[in-house]
This record gives sequence, C-alpha cells and structure tokens, in this order.
Amino acid sequence: MNNWISTSEKSSFLKWFLSAHQLKHKDAKMLIEYLLKQHPILENLTFTNSLKLNEKTIVISSMQSDQPGFIYYNGKRKTEDISKALGDLMTNPADKVYILLHFYGKQANPRYQQLLEPSTNYFVRHKQFQEYSKETNLLIEKALIEQEIKNVREQIDAALDQNDKQLFIKLVERLQELKELEKKQHT
Repeated sequence: MNNWISTSEKSSFLKWFLSAHQLKHKDAKMLIEYLLKQHPILENLTFTNSLKLNEKTIVISSMQSDQPGFIYYNGKRKTEDISKALGDLMTNPADKVYILLHFYGKQANPRYQQLLEPSTNYFVRHKQFQEYSKETNLLIEKALIEQEIKNVREQIDAALDQNDKQLFIKLVERLQELKELEKKQHT
C-alpha cells in the first residue's frame, strides 16, 4: 500500500504552504526553501501526521498552531536549531526524512491529506472493529439465549398449568440445552 507522491506535488504544496501561512519560526521558511531546491531530499521526503520517533523528522508549525515552531528529530536526538537540521540534510541528502506540518485547517485540506503517508491507524482501527464486532456478537448471542430461556420457562409454566407431561419434558430438555449454551459462553 505504498502511496507514491511526485516531487512536483510535494514542491507545489510546500510553495503553497509558505505563501498561505506565516511560520512561527522565521528560519523554518529558509529550511523549506532549501528542501524545494534539493530534488534528492524531496524524493525522500514523506509527509506524515504523526511524529516518527527514531526517524529523521522535521516539525514545522504556522502561527495559528499551538505546537512548537520548529523541531528536528534525528534518531534519538532532538533540536530546535535549524542550522543543525540543515547541516544534517546537506550531508545526508539521500536519507529518508519525514515532515510534520502544523497549520490551521490541515485535517480538511485535501492537498495535504493526499500527501500524507498511508496510515497504519486504518489497520489498528480495523482490528479494533473486529474485536468489538466479536464482543457485540457474543452479547447479542447471550441476550438471545437469555430471552429464549425466559420464553421456555413461560412455556414450561403453561405446560404445567395444562398438565401436558410430554410438552413439559420436551421443554425441560430444551431449557437444559440452553443452560449448557449459556455456561459455554461464560467460559
């Protein structure tokens, strides 16, 4: 599920981002302008919506964001010094780099959303859905068994009132089967 994004799409978006948003950290504009001029870095640049620990990640925020203006993560190191980030990018232009942008309206911005790497959250949510679905099915099955037990008990009472021994025996057997099913559910 690899979502390939061309360097021209990345470049176009970053240019739009610079023109549409005022950045908290003025030198972050210089970093983005450097990225725009470096085709190898743009090729290996991946837009993300979550912080990538232990990866090279650039975090840049606009003035409307409550996030820090600039942070650069390189493995376990973290810096707010743009010159260190630039130095690392210049010496290692072929390394994979993630960029996380914080700006007002990013969740509703279709251009930005198209650039984002495919989310692994989909798989996590799918797995959670399967678990919830399984739990829900068990609850429904339990409720149906409880309802059937209630109905069988009412039928047993009616069979006793009518002195219908055959129906009574048949219903008691059915009640025992349902009780066994109920026990299996609890284990």
